[in-house]
Amino acid sequence: MIDTTRGNGIKTYNLNNSTNVANAVHFTDNDNNWTANEFNNAQKDNGALDAHWGAMMTYDYFKEIHGRNSYDDNNAELINYVHYDNNYENAFWRSSVKAMFYGDGDLYCDILTSLDIVSHEIGHAISEYSANLVYQDESGAIDESLSDIWAASVEEWATYGKDTWLIAEDIGCTKPISVALKECI
Repeated sequence: MIDTTRGNGIKTYNLNNSTNVANAVHFTDNDNNWTANEFNNAQKDNGALDAHWGAMMTYDYFKEIHGRNSYDDNNAELINYVHYDNNYENAFWRSSVKAMFYGDGDLYCDILTSLDIVSHEIGHAISEYSANLVYQDESGAIDESLSDIWAASVEEWATYGKDTWLIAEDIGCTKPISVALKECI
């Protein structure tokens, strides 16, 4: 999936349960009419649509509300990697490749590509480029808190009226997300 209308673009790749970005391939659609019905399958490819849309909404929110052009304020490309690893129940920003990664979930949660998770991960990139927080101790806690606040802000802006202050409520967790992720680490 490629969107060239926002900054230097938004791209969403399929890692096919790998952890190596060299193994990533493009998601494709024969008629370029990307619908949930086409991608709602056992491989959870609908998560790619969610991650891509989440990155679009996050870019638009920061552009419209804060006048910010992507996470670096210089139109950086937003890159999503979906289907990270096997049964991986987490999502993260990796600064070394300037991209977000999303696991498919397993024991407690479905694929981790909801709008608030995507915007939370992009929030880590924004912290890195604007505050240069070291991800440990108090500054790590501030980084996490800011990402949660931005996730709620983006979700409220893009989907007015939802349960804004719940994080990851859309991924069908059978335990509270903080418990589910803590048990998987």
